[in-house]
Amino acid sequence: MDTDVIAKHNPWTIVTLLLTAILLNGPAIASSKHDDRNDAKRTAEVNRLLPDIIPPNIVYVGEAHSDWGYHLNQLAVIKALVSRGLKVAVGFEMIQQPFQKVLDAYREDRIDFSQLLEKTEYFDRWRYDPRLYQPVFSYARQHGLPLVALNASKELAARVSEVGIDGLDDHERSELPKKINPPSPAYRELLEAVFREHAGNDVSDLETFIDVQRTWDEVMGATASEFLSSHPDHIMVVLAGIQHVADGFGIPSRVKSDMGLDGVIVLSERERSAHHADVFLNIEDSELPSPGRMGVLIDPSSDGVIISGFATNSPAEKAGARTNDRIVRINEREIYSYADIRLALWNKNPGDPVVVDIVRDNDKTDDGGDVRQQLWFELN
Repeated sequence: MDTDVIAKHNPWTIVTLLLTAILLNGPAIASSKHDDRNDAKRTAEVNRLLPDIIPPNIVYVGEAHSDWGYHLNQLAVIKALVSRGLKVAVGFEMIQQPFQKVLDAYREDRIDFSQLLEKTEYFDRWRYDPRLYQPVFSYARQHGLPLVALNASKELAARVSEVGIDGLDDHERSELPKKINPPSPAYRELLEAVFREHAGNDVSDLETFIDVQRTWDEVMGATASEFLSSHPDHIMVVLAGIQHVADGFGIPSRVKSDMGLDGVIVLSERERSAHHADVFLNIEDSELPSPGRMGVLIDPSSDGVIISGFATNSPAEKAGARTNDRIVRINEREIYSYADIRLALWNKNPGDPVVVDIVRDNDKTDDGGDVRQQLWFELN
């Protein structure tokens, strides 16, 4: 079961877990490098399994967000379609609609990938290791593929989680499609089961929970339909969580309603017993080395970025950092938030040197400025 239907509702728990995993232990995925020969074989196999697809049409490739193998398959699907001479666009669940212009700037090579992460507020709105998605973004830009921000804004989803769709005011409601389709009985049954399995999520009741899911599904589906309506010579590849595409529920249901397109649903062999799809792909069982890490824990609820603890053999602690120190700069980036730390470190490797400025005990200069201490160390 894809958990993103639940995870988006509990942001502080997610922040704490991710900070523990990333800053203390490092994420499981650290680099987008992989064997080109295996990549070519994977693409050829995907090409063999995909049916003939005639524009306009759509391919839904479900993902377990943090699993590298799923993202390798997503790239292989895109490459396979491009190799057929088709015009391909890529739609992203993980990028929200207000940031479409940022995707356009990236595609046009006016900003780099780090700037894309910053300008889409990626680490505040999605948080999964961006290395998981970087190969798709790079390939799409290299081949001039349109990139489409599919998802509803975090602010809209949060508002729906508070008041439901019916409680939105006219301005808020304008961010949704004019017509919102109710979930099918089978999809509703699935969502009810998910809701019961996760008692303690912060959605006030079942109906509001379902409204939030509908918000994501309907906005993403309507956005995909709008793109294909204006680009009838294209195939869109939608990259989204398994829950949003499996069994023809969610996004496919909306696109079917809008355009009459069944599309092609692609899942992994791991889902074969639980879900319907048109194509099931094997998942490469591979993990990449962890990235460089400082070995610190951060208290996300405090003002600023305060160190709350250290990992064993923490390079930051060995360099002189202490609990309650406030991190104010890493290399060339000023640090004000969790997202700033992620932006400073996302592409760093073990052994990379960093310069970290900290403020201790709120030390101030005579004119009220921070007294900074500078720590130099290598990430481990």
